This record gives sequence, C-alpha cells and structure tokens, in this order.
Amino acid sequence: MGFRLLTVVRNHHFQSLLGNVISAFFNVLSFALLVRTLPESEFGEWVLFIATFNILEQIRTGLLQSGLIKFYAGTEEETAQRVCGAAWYIALLLTAGFLIINFLVLVTMWRYFNPTWHFFGMHLGLLLVLSLPFNFASWLLQAKHQFDRIVQLRLLQNSSFLAVLVILHFGGQMSLKTILYAYAAALLVTSVYSMILGWTSIRSLFFRKMADVKALFVYGRLIVGSMVASSFIPYSDNFFIRTLINPNAVAIYSIPQKFMEVIEIILRSFAATAQPTLSAAANRNDMPAVARTFCRYTGAITFMILPFIIGLIIFVQPLIIILAKKNYLGATPIVLIFLFSAILYPMDRFIGVTLDMINKPQVNFQKNLLKVSINIVGDLLFIWLFMDLRAVAAASFLNLVIGIIFGYIRLKKYLDITVKDILKLGWAECSLMLEKLPTKIQLVKK
Repeated sequence: MGFRLLTVVRNHHFQSLLGNVISAFFNVLSFALLVRTLPESEFGEWVLFIATFNILEQIRTGLLQSGLIKFYAGTEEETAQRVCGAAWYIALLLTAGFLIINFLVLVTMWRYFNPTWHFFGMHLGLLLVLSLPFNFASWLLQAKHQFDRIVQLRLLQNSSFLAVLVILHFGGQMSLKTILYAYAAALLVTSVYSMILGWTSIRSLFFRKMADVKALFVYGRLIVGSMVASSFIPYSDNFFIRTLINPNAVAIYSIPQKFMEVIEIILRSFAATAQPTLSAAANRNDMPAVARTFCRYTGAITFMILPFIIGLIIFVQPLIIILAKKNYLGATPIVLIFLFSAILYPMDRFIGVTLDMINKPQVNFQKNLLKVSINIVGDLLFIWLFMDLRAVAAASFLNLVIGIIFGYIRLKKYLDITVKDILKLGWAECSLMLEKLPTKIQLVKK
C-alpha cells in the first residue's frame, strides 16, 4: 500500500493538481482574513491593485512560459542553457520595460491618483522585480517535469504571506501598506529560496544567443495576446465597477470570483493533462484524434463539475458567510449568475486550448479579443443603464456565450465536431472513470 501511495504522490498529474489546490487553499484563507479585516472600500482597492499586478505578471508569463517549455524540454544541455539564458534576457528586458512604463504613468498621472494609488504605484515595480526569480524557477521546473519543487515554491509563497497576515491581524497592524509589505516579503523569501537552491539557472544568461532570443519572442507573442485578453475580462469588470460605482462594489464583486476558483482548479488540472494529448495528435496530423480528445475532455469535465456547481448553489449563502461575512450576502445573486455560467466554462476553455494545440493561436486570440470587447461595451452600457452589479455579471455571461459560439464555429472548420459528440463521448468518458474508481481504491488498500 505504501509503495502505491508513493507512486500516486510522485505522479506528475497529482503534483500539478496538488500545486493548484495548495495555491487555492491559501488564497482563500488570505482572502477570508482580508475581507474580514479591511473596510469594503480598502479591500476593493486591494483587489484592483492585485489584479493590475497579475495582468503584468500574465504578460510576462504568456511571453515566456510556453516558449521556455517548448524549446527547453528534452534538449541537450548546451541547447537548454542557451534557451534558458535567452528567456532570462527577455524577462529582464521586459521587467525593465514595465518599470519604465510604471514610472512614466506615475509622473504623468500623479495628480489623478488618490494617496492609496500613489503608494501602490510606487511599489508595483518592486513586486515585479521580487516575483521574477520565483516565477522563472516555476517555468523552468515545469519544463524539467519537477512538479514536486513547484509545490514547494507555491507552499512557501502562499503560506508565508498568510503567516505574516495572521501576525499583522493579531498585532492590530493590518492596513493596505502592511499588507503590501507582507506580500512583497513572501515573494522575496520564495525568490531567494529558489535562487539559493539553483532552481532559477540565472547564470545561463551568459550563454544566450540572439537567435534563441528571437525564436522565444516570436513564439511567445502568439500566446501572450490571447492570455492577456482573457485576463483583462475580470480586470475590466473591477476597473469599471470601481470607476463608475465605487470601491465597495469591487469588494462585493470579488466574492463570486473566489467561488469560481473551485471550478478553475478542475479546469486547470485537466487542461494540463489534455494539452500533450492534443498536441501529439496534432503533430501526427491526426485531426480525428484531436476531435475525439476535444469532445471527451469537454464533455467529461462539463459533467464532472455539475455536482460542484449544484452543491455551491444549494449552500451559497452559508459559504459566503464562511468565506467573507454577513455584510457580503448582497453578492448572492451575482454568485448565482457566475455559477450558472460556469457550466459553459469547459467548452470555452477547451476550445481555446485546442486552437492553440492545432497551431491556431491567432484564432484563439480573436476569440478572446471579441470577448473582452463585448465585456467592455457591456459593462459600460449596463452600468450606465442599471448601476447594478448583476448587470456587470450579465455582461460577463454574454461575452462567454458569444465567445463560445465564435470559437466553436471557427474550430469546426478544422475539426469534425458536434455538440452531440461532446455530450456522448463526454458521458462515456465519465462512465469509464467511475467504473475504474472502485478498482483503483481496492489497489491502494492492498
């Protein structure tokens, strides 16, 4: 039994899922502590600041992560060093560019910002610098399939942030300034840890070649546009809510976004498993296999998340009180809109993943650009008409539906797929997994 459990723990898919679960677990705890401690207006400002930071992080990740994995994994040591050095070169240049832009925005827009955003703006660059070694180490470890080390980094970063928050809370020192310093300290500790253990391979910077730099950049720019457009959807919601309603409303709107992390854990884990299967079939030019894989995963995960969605809907108010407090029960109708929308998430996610894997990232970018455009117009129009957060959630549902329709029509040009196939093959896959489950449990017990 011990050896079988050890095999499960060492499984790459299990370690990837574990990393996502750890991040989500500590994020929920930190979120619950912050939402209970800060006034709604200050918590709303923090949510928008972290969203701004994450947008910049995702640009850096989108440009480098996939390319580093693609060109690094399975190569000779000399090639791997060159690729890693090229990635570091781009990462440093991009981070320097962010710092310059941040400085120019502060100088030109200073009088339009309130004191809170003066403080945030002056420290945004610091967070981007402190997070770079930690993030780069995560990308490199993923390329090496060392997911156990990624779990260590995520555990260290998330747990140290939560630990400092707890100390600040009981010391009566909780404020936006101390929270930001706590976040910066957690990033610093994790980055130093990864550098001491040599997981960043920063010395490879001296082995870079411009040909590798160019190859990484050309590949990465195909991915980054789609990733940023997708990330900009919740960011635009928060921005327009804060600007056109108030920061308190941003705090309320953050509650359903946290609920969605339960669904996101499942989606991210299965998307990571589906990508190599889709890519292998596409590289063989076996489009029927790609179509079957897309239908199996999309349908199976849609059926799998249904019990979670139903459970969250039934216990929505008690869960809001546990996650936040009774003041946030006004978020209930917004959470319900998000949960009903979540049934379409697997279709949206796997259309995008499949388009990328069959080398059509430009189509995925068009899909996400269409979604964010509809979201921005919908936010502005619905807030102007109704001044209600439910209208913002409705705009998010609208862009999701239109994005799926657009992506599905475009994907059908390359794959022979139907909604009937998605439901049929998805249900068959679910049934197969359920049939195997008792056998696997018996094997572990032996």
